[in-house]
Amino acid sequence: MPVTDADLISPVEETQKSSSPSLLLSSAAFVGSLVEGACAILVASASAKLFVGLGAVAGAVKASRLHSDIVRIPVLLVSATAALITLLVLWNAWRARNRSAARWRKKPMTLREKFSLAISLLASVVTLALVIGEAIEHPIFHVH
Repeated sequence: MPVTDADLISPVEETQKSSSPSLLLSSAAFVGSLVEGACAILVASASAKLFVGLGAVAGAVKASRLHSDIVRIPVLLVSATAALITLLVLWNAWRARNRSAARWRKKPMTLREKFSLAISLLASVVTLALVIGEAIEHPIFHVH
């Protein structure tokens, strides 16, 4: 069997030859990730601008169709219902956690779980307070 030039190439030379395409591929992946990251930032900022703009429009239009009873009352009902369901779920979880049958498998809550519970509870209570406040305030300040 005759020996060819390919058989005489040392492994070091072969590794040096293969690192060039690897470096090119890595560089292309890095540039692609930079472009993708910039795109994500631009998309997120466009969404934020949209929400700020919609908020400004809603604030600027005092007695618009968005504030009419046909829109306002269902939104209030949906948000109050969601807040009540959240409170019900939190109460049920607390009740199930503190049952005597569950004491043997009860683990202390992590800081993240406590924080999540507190945020959910606070958001639900604030939502209900705002709904009640709107129900009391609206007939007083917005007489038809």
